[in-house]
Amino acid sequence: MLGSLILVWVAVFGVLVWQRHDRFGTFGFDLGIFDQTAYLLSRLDSQFITVRGLDVFGHHANLGLVLFAPFYRLGAGPHFLNLFQVVVMALGAVPVYLLARHRIAREWPAVLLAGVFLLHPALQFLAWETFHPETVAITPLLCAYYASVRKRWGWFALWVTAAVVWKEDVALAVAVLGLIVAVRGHRQIGVVTFVAALSWFLLVSQVLLPTVNGDQAFYNQFFGDLGNSPYEIANNALRDPSLVTQRLGAPDAREYLWMMLAPFGFLSLLAPLVLLIGVPQVLVNLLSVNDFTRSITFHYAALPLAALTLGMVEGVAWLFRRLTRRWAQRVLLAGLVAAAVAATVAWGPSPVGVRYDEGWWPPAGDERRDAREAALAEIPDDAVVSATYQFVPHLTHREGIYEFPNPFEERNFGVSGEGVPDPAVVEWVVADRSLLGEEDAEVLTTLEDSGDFRVMSDTDDIVVLRRTR
Repeated sequence: MLGSLILVWVAVFGVLVWQRHDRFGTFGFDLGIFDQTAYLLSRLDSQFITVRGLDVFGHHANLGLVLFAPFYRLGAGPHFLNLFQVVVMALGAVPVYLLARHRIAREWPAVLLAGVFLLHPALQFLAWETFHPETVAITPLLCAYYASVRKRWGWFALWVTAAVVWKEDVALAVAVLGLIVAVRGHRQIGVVTFVAALSWFLLVSQVLLPTVNGDQAFYNQFFGDLGNSPYEIANNALRDPSLVTQRLGAPDAREYLWMMLAPFGFLSLLAPLVLLIGVPQVLVNLLSVNDFTRSITFHYAALPLAALTLGMVEGVAWLFRRLTRRWAQRVLLAGLVAAAVAATVAWGPSPVGVRYDEGWWPPAGDERRDAREAALAEIPDDAVVSATYQFVPHLTHREGIYEFPNPFEERNFGVSGEGVPDPAVVEWVVADRSLLGEEDAEVLTTLEDSGDFRVMSDTDDIVVLRRTR
């Protein structure tokens, strides 16, 4: 049954995410960034992500992407990244099952808890959002916790490493896991884990990224007047606590926490120690000035979801030890499954969700698809291109690909807009006028009228320009 649940989840979301990319529903930010990164790593040549304007290891410490280099030498691309993520995410049901079976000592309740994990809307949206390294880290993080419970320290070290290599933020969750291990009596292992994980995070965020970029880590700018470094944020929070309390109590923060907790029937709250694993990322999400960090639809929910999943299992196990009658345990499980099903129907992007037809997945009958494919077919494989965001992930296997209007006008490039190259490097432009705002549309019109480019095609508002001088 567990295998069947996993296979169904992989089949459903594997097909959906495959279709999303094929139907031009994926974007430069962030699939294009990670696809070009993997491509560049496989070539061992230029290591500058032109989609983002940062070095391969100036964006994040996504060391796990190195593992994809051999596959990219053989022709792997966005589909490979997305399907890899879907499979790894679904396999997270295995450590959930193993932990539940260990804690409850019964197999069928453990299967139900694994199914509840797969039903969580945030997990489904992580598949929808396409590949992100921290999403891949969910399963090894769950495995690391299970290994710590079973006191299998060799496996614990392996899974912790397998989690941290995907992104430096994961190290904060691992550091808290180390503290939990220490509190549970394995002090030396826990302290070593905490120190190593925290040291790695600080090394990357305070030394590696600033050194590579010649500036601070770009995400330090997420916190507005709280500051742009861990020290400044902590200092300002102590000097003016209202900067923190106002954000933690904001309506979108409350809604975010509700939508994360409700699918697990709020049972995760019964395991507060385990929930600490997700606290660093939750604080980042709630304190950020960017509202997209407080949404279940984006990758910022990945690490909190891992902590909530572990808390849900531990919470159910805690209640099982007190609800000794089978009928009471069955009522508990029925209520949990009902909450999970209700949440996935109300909020999830799966085919059983009421939001399925709200535009999350591109429809099959796109009349402009032929025009898009024809436009891409005109672009030479080695050309330097500037393209609107839905074309970028289809053009990232090259050293020079920019998300329009970059590099003609700077948009989300580098840390603070620095390092935009000379626009003369761009040989081709492919743009969808229907996706351009007023300012970007003016940039395109200027290029068309400049005499520097020739209009090669203009069909269904999709224009292809080639540099002539």
